[in-house]
Amino acid sequence: MPAVPIIVLAASAAMTAASMAQQNKAAKAGQQLATDTANYNANIDITQAKQLDLDTTANIRAERAQDQVYLSRQKTAYAAAGVLSSGSPLSVEATTAGRFEQARQQEYVNSQQKQQYLYGAAKEGIAVGQAQSKAIGIQNTANMLAGGAKLLSTFAGAYNAGMFSGAGGGGGGFPTEGWQLAG
Repeated sequence: MPAVPIIVLAASAAMTAASMAQQNKAAKAGQQLATDTANYNANIDITQAKQLDLDTTANIRAERAQDQVYLSRQKTAYAAAGVLSSGSPLSVEATTAGRFEQARQQEYVNSQQKQQYLYGAAKEGIAVGQAQSKAIGIQNTANMLAGGAKLLSTFAGAYNAGMFSGAGGGGGGFPTEGWQLAG
């Protein structure tokens, strides 16, 4: 049998195998990248949520201190005007204090909603990254099966063409000459 067809067959098989190995390596890197990117983005969302909580707490604390200063000045102004802190002035002070606190509570609720959104976005991002990684893995499996089928097809075609028989004719079936069955 001529050596050239066997060399071409071997080179084709080697190239297919090398291509499969590179595809597999790239797919695994793609899976890792999808997972790492999702985790990185989730960590950013979580960090933003934690920072928002810290900022909101600090802002509310500072605003409550400013509210106390305002209320203190209001009391001082009433006292300087000779108005007793009872009746209408007391009602005004209580209403003002209540409105201030209501604004702080609303700020806190708004912050909690934003934090929940960020935590949800983090979870969603991780789920998307895992799904992308899984899809890459499934596609890689399909590619490996297709590559394996191509190798088998190449060898089957060569066998049927008689490339592995000594006479160079058709394959003619599984070679059994010189084989003995175990007794």
